[in-house]
Amino acid sequence: MKKLVFSLFFIAILLSATAQESGIRFFHGSWDEAVALAKKEKKKIFIDFFTEWCGPCLNMALTVFPLPEVGEVYNKNFVCLKIDAEKGEGRELAKKYGIHSYPSYIFVNPKTETLIHRSGGNKPAADFIADAEGALDPKLSSVYLTEKYKSGKYDSDFLIDYIHRQKVSGNRNVQKDFDKLIEMGGKLTDPKIWELYVECIGGYNNPYVKKVADHYDEFVRLFGKEAVDAKLTEATAYAPTAFTESLPEFEGKYYNLKMAELTGLFRQNKYDEAWDLVDRLAQDKNIDQAKFVKALSFYTRVNPDYNDNELTFEQLAKKVKYTKYVAYNMYDRDEAMPHYYYATALEYLIKRAQEEGKQIPAYIYETPQYGKEKYDMRHPLLKQKPKR
Repeated sequence: MKKLVFSLFFIAILLSATAQESGIRFFHGSWDEAVALAKKEKKKIFIDFFTEWCGPCLNMALTVFPLPEVGEVYNKNFVCLKIDAEKGEGRELAKKYGIHSYPSYIFVNPKTETLIHRSGGNKPAADFIADAEGALDPKLSSVYLTEKYKSGKYDSDFLIDYIHRQKVSGNRNVQKDFDKLIEMGGKLTDPKIWELYVECIGGYNNPYVKKVADHYDEFVRLFGKEAVDAKLTEATAYAPTAFTESLPEFEGKYYNLKMAELTGLFRQNKYDEAWDLVDRLAQDKNIDQAKFVKALSFYTRVNPDYNDNELTFEQLAKKVKYTKYVAYNMYDRDEAMPHYYYATALEYLIKRAQEEGKQIPAYIYETPQYGKEKYDMRHPLLKQKPKR
């Protein structure tokens, strides 16, 4: 079993190393050497400040930095550095540029070594590329935007750009500025403001979800049912049941209500009821099964060092049954974690069986009752290539 776990991570490391060749090419010299090189090549400097214990830092390094489209922008315009903020000259540089969170992305003018743009956080590639635009266009830089915002002398068009750039830079707390935009006369029915709302304002704890719900037909006419329903689904993903029930019918409402019910059962440690509901939802044709399985993966992770050691053997075995179901039914070849969790869950179950003298239930050896019947990474709609 340990060999299986090791193999999964070894494959992930190999894939990451291969992808890195087409992504950002990081310079590995000293700071002074990087400054000299940037001056020579007439580029600016990009610094990824990270720490060894930072999960989002590792995720960006494995999933975003290696992308060809990211490498194309960053290699062309910057001398790129990865600097551990807790080691060597990284300590002084982190202090110099005011680094207090990780990952932090700093863009520097090599001639003066002054900061021209600041960003950070775990983000999609599109936002990370937009960070580069902020460093290359003075009027999109965080330095310029922040100073103009502080002056108070701006119009709604500037505020739209400011809110968007704040979100791109990793600041998700932009609702007060969005509220100000509406106070300045902005309308949620304006396509530019609707787009900003969809992109930057999440959750249900704001007046805009109710605004959309109360004028549902109008918003559907303006922006289409698919777009409006998608926003309501996102906004109510973690909303109280009563709030979601008060809204008009939209695609995603039923799913969110069922997931809220499931979450409540797990939070109350009502495991038998929760797994019974999982069985019903796994057969429910009214919900997106791929989306459901992905959400279920959160509840089926087995972690002996957290609280799974408090489960009885019988409760643990039931949980492993659904860890297996998730592993069977997640087909994304880039998503290795459900298979890692399945391997560690089996290993822990075997360990507990040996320690407690228990028999592993027969259903652990059986094919899951729902979904795929074969454990592999192949999508069930993909046919086998004919033999020749």
